[in-house]
Amino acid sequence: MNIQAADYLVHFSNILLLVSYSVRDILWLRWFAVAAALTNIPYFLVQGTVLWPPVLWALVFTSMNLYQIARIYLERRPVVLSADEQTLYDLAFRSLRPREFVSLALAGEWRSAEAGERIVTEGQPASHLCILITGSADVRKRGESIGTMRPGQIVGTALAFTGAPSPVDMALPGPARYMRWSLPSLRTFMDKRPDLRTTLQGLVNRDLAGKVEGLLT
Repeated sequence: MNIQAADYLVHFSNILLLVSYSVRDILWLRWFAVAAALTNIPYFLVQGTVLWPPVLWALVFTSMNLYQIARIYLERRPVVLSADEQTLYDLAFRSLRPREFVSLALAGEWRSAEAGERIVTEGQPASHLCILITGSADVRKRGESIGTMRPGQIVGTALAFTGAPSPVDMALPGPARYMRWSLPSLRTFMDKRPDLRTTLQGLVNRDLAGKVEGLLT
């Protein structure tokens, strides 16, 4: 390849860069950046003295972009949820993207409960947040039934915010399946994923509003 032909590659490389700046999808931006960097390399190689520094830097930037491209493809793989995860997602977390939901689910643990198990004890602070996917929880104050928690409702939200002792007992009258998150692990998760904090707070607020509306109706 002569130097004049290589000049056209420089122009083509810059056109690819212009295209990369115009696309909105970060994946396509990186692919165009890779193509632009590789197209430039022959120009540096056919000079009278090979320009090794720009060649090496082009390869460095290409490697970085290819690594990020691989990560994007991994993140965009279809998410397959288990039956329990799909039920929980449909009940309470439809506002999250499936991959975000999987990250949240991994921070918690699944529990299969027998009849009579308590998930909140009167007079003690809550140590977990729970969401039932099957069964129900009987809410009692001083032994008197005052309500029922249904699948999809978050158990322990108000107590988690205040840290105050629970004014009620919540026990399962029959077998149930639920997900629970310890408060420390949930706080750690939210600290690591500040992008999800606002979304999760919105879910909690809607849950609390639904419970208040249920009391008023």
